Amino acid sequence: HFLPLHFRAVVGAMCGGDQSSLASDQYVTPKNLKPVPKDQAKPGDLIVEEFPITFGGYCYKYGRIAYVKGRDPRPVILVHHNYCGLKQFDVDQACFIARAGYVGVAVDLYQETPSFTCYDRARVSGRPVDRESFYACAKAENLLQRSPSEYSQQELDLFFNAMPKDAQGRVDFQLVRNFLGGFIQMRRVLCDPAGWRDMMKAYLEKAFQHPAVKKGLAGAFGYCLGGQSCLEHVRAGHPVQAVCTFHGLLHSRPTTEAEPFNSAKRVPKDEYDAKIAAPNNYNTECRVLIENGDLDQEVPKDTIVDFAQEMDAQKIDWRFNNHARGPHGFALGKGVPGCEYTEHIDRRSTISMLNLFAETWPEYEQYPVECNASGTDLTARLPPKRYRQQLLGTTACAFIAGAASVVALSLLRSRF
Repeated sequence: HFLPLHFRAVVGAMCGGDQSSLASDQYVTPKNLKPVPKDQAKPGDLIVEEFPITFGGYCYKYGRIAYVKGRDPRPVILVHHNYCGLKQFDVDQACFIARAGYVGVAVDLYQETPSFTCYDRARVSGRPVDRESFYACAKAENLLQRSPSEYSQQELDLFFNAMPKDAQGRVDFQLVRNFLGGFIQMRRVLCDPAGWRDMMKAYLEKAFQHPAVKKGLAGAFGYCLGGQSCLEHVRAGHPVQAVCTFHGLLHSRPTTEAEPFNSAKRVPKDEYDAKIAAPNNYNTECRVLIENGDLDQEVPKDTIVDFAQEMDAQKIDWRFNNHARGPHGFALGKGVPGCEYTEHIDRRSTISMLNLFAETWPEYEQYPVECNASGTDLTARLPPKRYRQQLLGTTACAFIAGAASVVALSLLRSRF
């Protein structure tokens, strides 16, 4: 159990035991989610702007805000990344939610380090190395972000042996760099819940100042760690009216110091509450939607029970959709680290999320979008407001047709 379940999912889903297949399996932005440069945009065009924030003396420079030019101010929806940090997929999901009728903000929670750069967040292939080269690279690039003297041969052997190999017995160093760097950053966030919450609040406050955003109206959705971010919005009392998690963990406890890369080994609840947790100030008016895969090993049954009890104790409006045989990572598109993409579950859960937002802000029309960032076909869905308009139109037509039939029947009867 030294290597975490996330790592196994990345290796299984991204590698499939075959390193040679990785080069052609990188994430690609769907055409309908590509923005237009701001200086060339016309009304109705999608725009993406840089959205950096400075927090704790560090500039998080990779955040992005997406909106459609010419629309009135709309609710803003924060998009929270998974364990490996903000990447193009998350920016494209912000574009998707902007196309759908809102403003999307792709949140960046991670600091760059020499051993885990922005490039590393989305790349899981490209550096095949043998055992000796793996040891040398791990130390030279400070893979575990510690003193070189603290690297043990046994520890490095565990990582090398767990990796899939190519025909020459090599592993892809980039895959290990992606996962370990992301996991170190994720643990840093989880170990500082007060700072985590304050940084997300800073994103909200900055978003409310943007002219495309309707101040005070906000929501969030996210994946894995991003799901935890959504629930921390609620626990912190942030001004969000609706949140949706996709294969997100239901608690925010970090892995233990003794086994930092083993996601099955979490700080016990009593220890977390006593030494790490920030005081809760629940936003009891926020709607909470959980989209969960029933086979997700990151969401044990006992945490589901704990979550329900926590929400019920605060009388929060929550809903839990448990998808049959759904794995962790079901909503991450092909080529995204951690992907276990399951199209029909992603479609159902995406539609469920859009319905949540439509219910929360019925005065803001949703618009049909061809697909989300995973490429999931959503063309069969008709937004609720437009459906109601169509239904009213159909009903009116039926009424007119029925009235015409009555008039025609009366005329016929008068003639005979």
